[in-house]
Amino acid sequence: MTGGDLKLVGIIFNVVVLAVMIVSGVWVGLDARKTGRSKLEAILWGLFAGWFIIIGPIFYVFFKGKFYK
Repeated sequence: MTGGDLKLVGIIFNVVVLAVMIVSGVWVGLDARKTGRSKLEAILWGLFAGWFIIIGPIFYVFFKGKFYK
């Protein structure tokens, strides 16, 4: 593998991670809004889930019913 190939693999990896972060944040934000959260709260949940790629959505799904009833 040459240096150019490694650079391409690195770019593709970064794009995939960024896409997963965005999709995760948007999904959680939309779900939070759909379940009756305010716009600000939905945005904050979306940012939290997007920043913490795996733990954020799991945390949201596990605790969304326990924080608010």
